[in-house]
Amino acid sequence: MTNQSFFAPFLNAGLFAVIILSILLLMSIISWAIFFRKIRQFRRARSQTRALLENFNIRRELTSLSELSKLFPASPLVPLLTAAIEEWQVLRNEFSNHNREDNLNLLVPNITEAMERAASRTLEQLESSLPFLAITTMVAPFLGLLGTVQGVLRTFLSLRGAQLPTLQLIAPGISDALVTTVMGLLVAIPAALFYNYFVGQARNLEGEMDRFISELTGIFRLEACRVSSLENQNTDAK
Repeated sequence: MTNQSFFAPFLNAGLFAVIILSILLLMSIISWAIFFRKIRQFRRARSQTRALLENFNIRRELTSLSELSKLFPASPLVPLLTAAIEEWQVLRNEFSNHNREDNLNLLVPNITEAMERAASRTLEQLESSLPFLAITTMVAPFLGLLGTVQGVLRTFLSLRGAQLPTLQLIAPGISDALVTTVMGLLVAIPAALFYNYFVGQARNLEGEMDRFISELTGIFRLEACRVSSLENQNTDAK
């Protein structure tokens, strides 16, 4: 590889610049790995969420909703649906030995809270690894700047005592200064794009989860009213 090639400044960098470049390279590899993993995760989450909502609009009976969680496991709405159904079953069994009519009115708030807890955990999973992208966006330019300052300092130190500055004395330090700056920006810019894109995707899915909680709350409220009405009819019949 000739000294005029694109990679020559990287290969001929000084020790300090090599350390900076190695750290930046590691951050770049991790950032791209997060990008490919997250792009698959969000793609599956979006497609399965669309399919789940299409089926949800058809199957609004409580008994058939549990089947959706098995059909679309990658959708972030599934943990909410599962938490709501489990809470409904647990509370109904728990209240069966007490004043059933009064306790049925407490079911809906408890189910809503269970869905909100599940949504919080799901959103946390969707946003996992994104803090690393945010850190890379902030830290990479500063690491590049650190290499730049060190390269300029190295240039001035090389000129100490020299009666006539030459290109051979100036070039290595300037090269280190520029190459670390370039590498810092090459790492920070994609990380910033990845971070903002995935945060936007997470916010969109969070909005879908909020709307889903509202719709499920309405369904369970109707179911609680239906069960309460049946209980009153049975009591009157006795």
